[in-house]
Amino acid sequence: MLRLTSLCALLSIAACGSFLSGGDPGDIEPAGDRLDGQGPADNPVRIALGTNDTAARLGATGEWRLYDSDGQRLVARGNPVNVWRIVPEGRSLRVFRGTGASGEVRPGALVARPVSSASFLTWNGKRYRGELVVSATDTGLFVLNRLSMESYLRGVVPREIGNRTPAEFAAVQAQAVAARTYAYNHLSTERAFDMYATVQDQVYGGMDDEKPQADSAVVSTRDMVVLYAGRPINTPYHSTCGGTTSAVTEVWYAQPDQPYLKPVSDRIPGSDRFYCDPSPRFRWTNTFTGPQLRAVMDKYLANYTSAPKGGPGKITNIRERGRTPSNRVEALLIDTERGTYTLRGNDTRFVLRDPKGAIMNSTSFNFTTTRARGEVTSLTVTGGGYGHGIGMCQWGAIGRARAGQGYGEILQTYYPGTTVGRIQ
Repeated sequence: MLRLTSLCALLSIAACGSFLSGGDPGDIEPAGDRLDGQGPADNPVRIALGTNDTAARLGATGEWRLYDSDGQRLVARGNPVNVWRIVPEGRSLRVFRGTGASGEVRPGALVARPVSSASFLTWNGKRYRGELVVSATDTGLFVLNRLSMESYLRGVVPREIGNRTPAEFAAVQAQAVAARTYAYNHLSTERAFDMYATVQDQVYGGMDDEKPQADSAVVSTRDMVVLYAGRPINTPYHSTCGGTTSAVTEVWYAQPDQPYLKPVSDRIPGSDRFYCDPSPRFRWTNTFTGPQLRAVMDKYLANYTSAPKGGPGKITNIRERGRTPSNRVEALLIDTERGTYTLRGNDTRFVLRDPKGAIMNSTSFNFTTTRARGEVTSLTVTGGGYGHGIGMCQWGAIGRARAGQGYGEILQTYYPGTTVGRIQ
C-alpha cells in the first residue's frame, strides 16, 4: 500500500493528498458516469489511451480516489491540487509528487475515480469521464479509460467529423451512429481493452474535445446502430471516397468481403458532380523527383515486397497491374536493376510517402513517369479521395446532408442492405 511518509514527508497533507494505511469501508463509489446503468447506452467501453508511456501525470478537477487493482480497496485520497506522477518500475508502479520525493512502489494496477459527477479525472493534463486504470507492462505504462458508451462517443464524434454547419447536422448524426456501431462491434473478451484511442480504431480525445453539436448528435441518436440480419455490423468509414467507395478485398486483402461493404457511387444523380467533391482532397497530385522516388523505395519497399533490405537499386520503370471494381490500382510493378517487385494496391500508400512521411491519400490514382538513361527521373501521381475508401464517406455524408438526406438514409446508402435500429 502507499504510505504518507514516502510521498508527503516534505509536503503538507492538503497539498499532497492523503494515503490510507488500509481500506476504507465507509467510502462510497463515485456518482459520476456510472458503469452499471440500466440501458445499452450505459454499457462500459475500455479505451487504451496509452500502451508504452514512460511517465505520466494523474489528477482530477475535484475530489478523487485511488483504489487497488480490483477497484475495491481504497488506498489514497486526492483533491484538485494533487497531480501524481506515475512511472513504471518493472511490473509495478512508482507513484510520487515532485522531483524530490522517492515515491512509493506499488505492485499491480491502480484505479482512479472521481468522487462526484462534478469532478473529472485528468491524464497528462487532459480531462476524461469515467475512471482510469493504470498498470505497468514490459514496454511502459498501460492506461485504460473505462466509461459509458455514450460518454465515449462524445469524445469521438467531433474528432472524426469536425465542426459542421446546422445544414450538415445529419452527417454528424450519421457519424455518431457509425461510431457507436463500430464500438459495439469491437467490444472484446479476448484482450484487456476494446479499442485504441487513435486511428487504429476511432480517434478519441476525451472530455476536452467534446462539442455541443456532437453531443446533440449523440443524444438524438441514443442507442441507434447499423444492423444487418439484426446484428451490429463493422462500420468502417473514411474521409473522402473520391467518387466511389470500395469493397473490403480491394483494400484489406486478408479480410473477406461483406454484403454491406460494396462499392457505392457518390455521384449526384443527373449531374457530373459528386457529394464528396467539397473535400479538399477530392482531387490531388503528388510529384516525386528521381532522388525522392529512390529515397522512398529504399526506405519502404522492402517492408511490403520481396525487395532487398538494402534497397532495390535504380528504378527503371513503374507499371500498373490491373484495376479493382471501384477503379483503384490493383498493384504496381516496380522494375529495378535488382528485379521486379509487386506492390499491392493499398501498400502503395505506405511506400509512396511524402517527404514528411505521410502516407499517400488513397489508391484511386493514375500516374505518369519520365525516364532518362534507363532510369525513372520523376513520378507524378494524380488521384482522388482520402482514406481506405470502405464504408461511409464522411465528406459524402456532409454533401448528402446538405442535399436534405437524413442520417438513416445516409447510412443505408453507404452500408447497403442494412437497417438502422436500437441496440438490444
